[in-house]
Amino acid sequence: MNENQFAENLMYYRKKKGLSQEKVAEYLEVSRQAVTKWEANASRPNSDNLMKLAQLFEVEVDTLLGNGDREESPIQEEVSMGKMPWVLMGISALCILAYIIHAAFTDTFSIGTFLCMFVICIPIQLFLHMYLSNAVKNKSFNGIAGFDDRTEYNMGEVKKLLIQIDLHVGISSVVAIFLFCVTNGANLKIPWFNGLLLVVYVFNFIAGIQMSNYKMIDKIYCREEDRKRAGRGIPVTAVYVLLLCAGIGITGIVFEVKGIENNTLPAIKIGGLLIAGIISATTGYLVENSKIKKWNPANADYKTSKACIIGLAICVIMYGLMCVV
Repeated sequence: MNENQFAENLMYYRKKKGLSQEKVAEYLEVSRQAVTKWEANASRPNSDNLMKLAQLFEVEVDTLLGNGDREESPIQEEVSMGKMPWVLMGISALCILAYIIHAAFTDTFSIGTFLCMFVICIPIQLFLHMYLSNAVKNKSFNGIAGFDDRTEYNMGEVKKLLIQIDLHVGISSVVAIFLFCVTNGANLKIPWFNGLLLVVYVFNFIAGIQMSNYKMIDKIYCREEDRKRAGRGIPVTAVYVLLLCAGIGITGIVFEVKGIENNTLPAIKIGGLLIAGIISATTGYLVENSKIKKWNPANADYKTSKACIIGLAICVIMYGLMCVV
């Protein structure tokens, strides 16, 4: 047996299957420490456990021992982005072109509407697709928000998650651009509708990513403690996103209802309160997120930090003051 190759293969196939050391230990009816020692090349399994491992990972024993090419294993799965994101971008581009042509003939062109559609299509839909597809192709995830080199991931499932996120962003962007095109092309003359549509798009954009992460927690993370940290962080992020969208929505409603114009004293006051609320919410979120990363689920129950609660309270107070200015 090539001990070094076996230790590498054991960890490799375990991660490919999305199993933690605890799950492998339960299957073999051994301690987790035994699996840890095998992967650290500090000891080796007996013949019975070796056969069980091969059955669990669906490979030949020789392959597990390093006497075969592990890349030929049947559990290998090629994961790629596919062509759908480019089809969605093509639809977005056609919607923008249709709006420009229609607006030119009807003299209803709005630079604000065009910029919203352009930003959604190019900086968000196109660039994000290129960034995510490069990460999947080159297995380079360090630039992905939330990715931590110290965490043990199932890389195959991480790729699938990025593909899901890319499709979600593409579909959401197409729907938003289409609605911008249709509603503004119809010249409905609803001044607040574009702002509402943009807020809904941003909320759906972030909420969709969070839901995808939540559904894939058990598959992405190999260790139970990492799953618990990720599960704890999702509601914190969800509350933060709701606060951001609520702040933008309240600002738009107050401006519209009170007829406030830009570059006026009331507008400056509301803008200042909005910024103060977002800063307090962001500070609380960052502190809480940092605490979650350091939390050890095995040693203590989790308690929300005071900084997070204070940040949330200040944010709510700022939003309330925006309504009475």
